[in-house]
Amino acid sequence: MRNLRSLIPLSSLLIIQSFTVNATSHDTSLKESSYELVLKKYSQSALLSHSGVTVNDINVSLSGWSDTGDSLDPESKDMIVKSANAYKVVDKYGYYYGYGVLNQDGEGSTSPNHSADNYFYNGEDNADGRKYADFDFILFSFDEKVTLDAVGFGWVNKQGYDQQVSIAGINDNQLFSLKSQNSTWTEIIDGAVSNSFNITKKNGNYQSSDFGFTEGAKYWLVGAYNAVFGTVNGASMYNDGLKITSINFTKALNENTEVSEPGALALMSLGLGLVLYRRKRRV
Repeated sequence: MRNLRSLIPLSSLLIIQSFTVNATSHDTSLKESSYELVLKKYSQSALLSHSGVTVNDINVSLSGWSDTGDSLDPESKDMIVKSANAYKVVDKYGYYYGYGVLNQDGEGSTSPNHSADNYFYNGEDNADGRKYADFDFILFSFDEKVTLDAVGFGWVNKQGYDQQVSIAGINDNQLFSLKSQNSTWTEIIDGAVSNSFNITKKNGNYQSSDFGFTEGAKYWLVGAYNAVFGTVNGASMYNDGLKITSINFTKALNENTEVSEPGALALMSLGLGLVLYRRKRRV
């Protein structure tokens, strides 16, 4: 009987040490590493190319988008999202401001300092000015899921007063809707992780952070404040302009991750050992 008692814990130990399981995790808040993409470090042609640039083994590229198109529905006039030109904003003296957007309406095409904005159409603060205002966005496309943690700006309108940024993480279906160039912002981000945030000035730099996103995405839209993405208490719309210099993002763990479960397996093994021991005693 003494030999049997010493054998049971030994068999349990062997089971605990050798047993692992494959667990599928849908919790994309599990993180591996955080990175910063400083746009100034890369050429405009590389960032805008299909191949993009590589940041710590993560590939990322960017493109511009804005609601400049019309639809057959009169109520959706100038609300269909079309491709736009994202570009590096540098003035005639060579001073770098960040990345802005030139959309298909041609606004600000003669200015070297144009931003991603939502300004009144033709500068008119009236019903038509608001109705035909365009919301400019830059799409950051990654080759794997990340969460967006912070955005840096080289310039914002009104010296940062009452300035907001809207952000959304979209999936493959929503990306298809965007690239179809036949959908509104409301339709594109339907079901997406999105919200809007204040832009603040810290240590002389404009930024927005502490987004609280826990769900990863391969595609992130960042642009001028659009209440469709989420609202900010007390914020005004149609006066936001920004030029993006950097983004901070965190790589999410692979959804299929090998996980060891020693605690649960120890209890299982102990229970099995006790059952075998009791059966032996009865015999």
